Amino acid sequence: MADHWETADFEGSFCGPEAPRTQRQARIDAVLSRLARLVRRRGGMICMTGKIESDRPDGLTPTVWTVWLRRGMGKLTSSSLRDQLLDAAETVAAREGVSRLTFDAVAAEAGVSKGGLLHYFTNKDQLIEGMVRRAADGWRLHFTSAYENASPGPGRMVRGLLQGCFTDAQSWTEELRRSYSSVFAALAQNPGLVAPMQEAYQELYGYLQADGLPDGVAETLATAIDGLWLYWVLRLRPVSQEDLDRMRGVLERALAQSIESSKKTGSETTTHQEP
Repeated sequence: MADHWETADFEGSFCGPEAPRTQRQARIDAVLSRLARLVRRRGGMICMTGKIESDRPDGLTPTVWTVWLRRGMGKLTSSSLRDQLLDAAETVAAREGVSRLTFDAVAAEAGVSKGGLLHYFTNKDQLIEGMVRRAADGWRLHFTSAYENASPGPGRMVRGLLQGCFTDAQSWTEELRRSYSSVFAALAQNPGLVAPMQEAYQELYGYLQADGLPDGVAETLATAIDGLWLYWVLRLRPVSQEDLDRMRGVLERALAQSIESSKKTGSETTTHQEP
């Protein structure tokens, strides 16, 4: 899948000209450190490292940074502090386990105070639910966009999934695997928070069940796609471009044969209605 890029601007006069130079420099270093963390997690790049007011007699004052962020397959990007906190939570959960997903650990990873974290999430369940909901929203955005990008006709949703998921191995990023593996681990500890992901899959299966294919075909092909995805997230097997090309070819042939068989036998089909 081709890369998509978004920009995020970070603004503010972080220290006034009256502040001691060492204090201003320390604040600048802290902000740049947080930006660097965000860029590394999102696979992006800093395209403008700061607009400097050089006419101040007592030193430099950065006023804005612009960052390019990569949008990976099924993963939303945002410049909000809330998303940075969720990034940090995913990192802690993936690295140390959900049992060590504490507010102190997440705040330290994000480079914010514990009070700043509590402003967005008042307990651990809310934090985990935020991780799950963001992953679910990213997946929903991905499959609905894939549907819209596929040409109308039988199997539109399956064809969209194959195009969106099995085209570019580079879109299967480590950042994406970290996100979903941490969500799976969190749900294993608290299955009651799975509702946002269930809702996303119910919507997907609404598309599949009305995809104009013989009964069960769309769901079976989508399950094959999900199976490879799960194997990869759990590190049961790697995924290469050659793998995707080969498997996509097999699934596309199965889809074409199903459509052709349906035409020959005159099986009843339905057209997709928007959920």
